[in-house]
Amino acid sequence: MYRIGLAGAGGLATVHANNFASIPDCQVAAIYDPVRPKAVALAAQVGAEVADNPDRLLAADDIDVLVIATPTDVHSDWCVRAANVGKPFFCEKPMARTLKQGEAVVEAVHNAGVVAMVGHVLRWFPQYENARRLIHEGAIGTVGMVRMSRINSCPRGEGGWFADYDRSGGVMLDMSIHDLDWLLWTFGPVDRVYAHGLKDHFPVLDYGLMSIRFRAGAIAHVEGSWADMGNFRTSFDIAGSGGLLQHDSTANVTLNFQARAQAEGLPPVQVPMAPAHKSPYLIEDEHFIECLRTASEPMVTIDDAFDAMRLGLACNESAETGRIVRMI
Repeated sequence: MYRIGLAGAGGLATVHANNFASIPDCQVAAIYDPVRPKAVALAAQVGAEVADNPDRLLAADDIDVLVIATPTDVHSDWCVRAANVGKPFFCEKPMARTLKQGEAVVEAVHNAGVVAMVGHVLRWFPQYENARRLIHEGAIGTVGMVRMSRINSCPRGEGGWFADYDRSGGVMLDMSIHDLDWLLWTFGPVDRVYAHGLKDHFPVLDYGLMSIRFRAGAIAHVEGSWADMGNFRTSFDIAGSGGLLQHDSTANVTLNFQARAQAEGLPPVQVPMAPAHKSPYLIEDEHFIECLRTASEPMVTIDDAFDAMRLGLACNESAETGRIVRMI
């Protein structure tokens, strides 16, 4: 039985609490949130104890695993403390708010040797998982250009922390990091990045447009918006020498594969791929528990999470300075 201590009681904390409560041999044992009524409400949902302070989760022998779903600016504190007391942990993305904080997490995890995973859940979304598989199988040849978009209104958090740039890092670090992690997972290391943003209009509006060149040669244009009043939506177009992959979350069939004709007169092949019915967040949490059971490395390593965070911070730096940021 894995007895889980949950740090945080907001939106994603609620998702993870219900997920872990449904996974065999898992029990959400205690929940801590500085806003105690939120912790009380979530604890009642999953039959957990309400912790009075962080040490109840970190120092107690009856807590085996830590799940961290707090505001971004305190992720590193929780991660480092968990690693230092030998507790495996799952942390929501991004793993830290600053490069120094991220380096501290990586050092603590490597020194302690604990299983640690960061919630880059896009890897379990079937459209993105299938697109990566097709790319690596060579289905669309050599990829030259990628366009990715993730559009939403600015999220709300306790105390408005999402709208505090110093705490959340804004749309590029907080939300577009999903796309940045997927791009790194799919195409490998980045050579340089150039980005524009709307930091001067934050928190009323936030928008990021990132141009990323990969060492392997592909170029990606990534759009992230917290300036939209419509429904949350995502899309991508991935162009290769042998075909095109397209995704649009507003379409009934959200992933479309078009290959170049293999003979004269033949139309492109179109292969619609429907999303799975199981929540990617549940699959992600099940994967983390399986890694604990088997003492195996998570699909998202702590180094992967650091690389995604570093790229997000580089996008912010470019937008703030108006300069190209080189990643080599």
